[in-house]
Amino acid sequence: MEIIRSFVAIELPADLKEQIDAYQKQLKRFCKSVRWVNSQSLHVTLKFLGNREKDLVERVRQNLQVTEGMFEGFRITIRNFGAFPGKRSPRVFWLGVDSEPRESLFELFVSIENKLHSLGFEKEKRRFSPHLTLARVKKPERFDALWNFAEKHPFEPYSFAVKEFVLMQSFLKPDGAVYKPIQKYSL
Repeated sequence: MEIIRSFVAIELPADLKEQIDAYQKQLKRFCKSVRWVNSQSLHVTLKFLGNREKDLVERVRQNLQVTEGMFEGFRITIRNFGAFPGKRSPRVFWLGVDSEPRESLFELFVSIENKLHSLGFEKEKRRFSPHLTLARVKKPERFDALWNFAEKHPFEPYSFAVKEFVLMQSFLKPDGAVYKPIQKYSL
């Protein structure tokens, strides 16, 4: 039985990934015990599906086709460097994601949640908080210099039109995950 690791996401434009890469390089000098995400693999996750049987992933692929054309395209803006659960004891560093109109991204997320719930996927218990994961903290350290730098040098906001989302397969490799689109869905 073939198992596929997958998720549903919005891909980012190449020039945004370059801008994020440059920002990550500036931040890296303030962090010792942080594992940075390769900027080329960044995306806005809408639903993580995990390791599932190939047949179920095929049903997901078909089920998501129903959403094609149900939503109008919208814009998202990447801005604001932050951390989960917060600045004092961060475990994840991120850039925030806002949509215009504001409710568009949330409505797409809810639609995908509902479609996949009908296939047996659990609904997300945490509040939807769209973001780009820049890095994961491996062990606690003081990040005062990082926060001072980020305050004085905020990430330059970047907006782009969202016209599709994608069902993506994830391959875990020693130097980070590699992603391959299974299917793209137009808005």
